[in-house]
Amino acid sequence: MQNKTVIARRTATAMLAVAAWTASPAHAESTSESLTRIEAETMVLKAREKQLEVQASIVTKQNEIAARQSVTAALNQPEVVGDPVVRAIEGIGSRMYATLQLSDGSLVDVQQGDTLPGGMKIVAVHPREVLASSKGRQFRLGTYAPALTGFNPNFPGPGVSPVARGAAR
Repeated sequence: MQNKTVIARRTATAMLAVAAWTASPAHAESTSESLTRIEAETMVLKAREKQLEVQASIVTKQNEIAARQSVTAALNQPEVVGDPVVRAIEGIGSRMYATLQLSDGSLVDVQQGDTLPGGMKIVAVHPREVLASSKGRQFRLGTYAPALTGFNPNFPGPGVSPVARGAAR
């Protein structure tokens, strides 16, 4: 009986050893596959994170460019509001002409006695001024102030944020 017990124990031990030996590679393979899958997912997530960072950087740069372009456009547009402004005065003696820029941006040449759209009448054109009248009141037309020739981000106009002017961060 003792012999049978020893044989049974040895058989059970051998069976356990075979089961452990055959189960270990399967378990190890499963762990290996799991680690490989986790590493692949991690790489995909890191690539996606980098892609989102690049997209955010592009959007930020586009916003900075748009802000600079709008500031540049605002600086380069002539400020013509309301009354016409004098762009040039030409002529000799009593035959003086003035080139005016109207509020819609169009240019018109006038002389004394001309009437502008809107009912404004040119009273006089002198070498340094143009007098006009509207609704019974007489006034001198302002002269055109040329816009800045270029945009210098180091000297922005008032109200421009440091990001819009390209200041160091």
